[in-house]
Amino acid sequence: MKRLALLTLATALAAGAASAGDNDWRLRIRKEVDGWSASFSGPMDYGSGRSRVRGSGVKVEKSRALAAFTKLRIDGPIDVRLNQAGSDQATVVADDNIEPLIETVVEGDALIVRMRRDAGFTTRSAPLVRLDARALQAIAVNGSGDLGVEHFKGDSLGLNVIGSGDVHLGAVELRELNVSISGSGDVRLAGRAEQQSWSVSGSGDVDARSLSGRAAKVSINGSGDVELGVTEQLDVQLSGSGDLNYAGRPQLRQSVSGSGEIHRR
Repeated sequence: MKRLALLTLATALAAGAASAGDNDWRLRIRKEVDGWSASFSGPMDYGSGRSRVRGSGVKVEKSRALAAFTKLRIDGPIDVRLNQAGSDQATVVADDNIEPLIETVVEGDALIVRMRRDAGFTTRSAPLVRLDARALQAIAVNGSGDLGVEHFKGDSLGLNVIGSGDVHLGAVELRELNVSISGSGDVRLAGRAEQQSWSVSGSGDVDARSLSGRAAKVSINGSGDVELGVTEQLDVQLSGSGDLNYAGRPQLRQSVSGSGEIHRR
């Protein structure tokens, strides 16, 4: 009976997609341990250009030389994978007729990854930009694209999340880390940053349970939650609804005026 109900629902959804005039929707039905599951996958729309380009489905990788930069700004729905290297270079992975619509331009000392102005496209796979950077010091995520970094080592790093894109820093080695979240994107970090500063005024959450450090300053004015661990000093100001969960036995100085709570785990 459950299988019949699932198939009936899936058929109805498929009929709805077909009636919408899009034949690229795909239905997958799988048998699970405790029953059946159904999933749809279809093309995604990006941008609001008047003349929307439909992805060809032919994926290409195009390398681009870059001028030196110390800042990275990600605008728009473009995923970025960052790697520290001895040169500055970008590789764009996208449908062959969409790749020219992705811009990687250096303005001053900032590399900007964005869609071409007035561009819009439909594709089954999100564009990806792989970056090699020599001397990166600051990152701003303004769009819905996600940023992934496996390893990052340096003196200091500033991270500003304004959009809905998520940030994952796999293993960092830093003296100083400054993070500001005013959007809905989540941030996850691991490794070590001796001095940390966290400012959360949006709904994005911080998962820094695998990040260690000596001291941290945390300010939460929004609804985002923060999880971290420090050993010596923790200064906290809560005026929003977000909670702070921390590990370690630091000296705690706190000011709480909102509904958020502080918990030691």
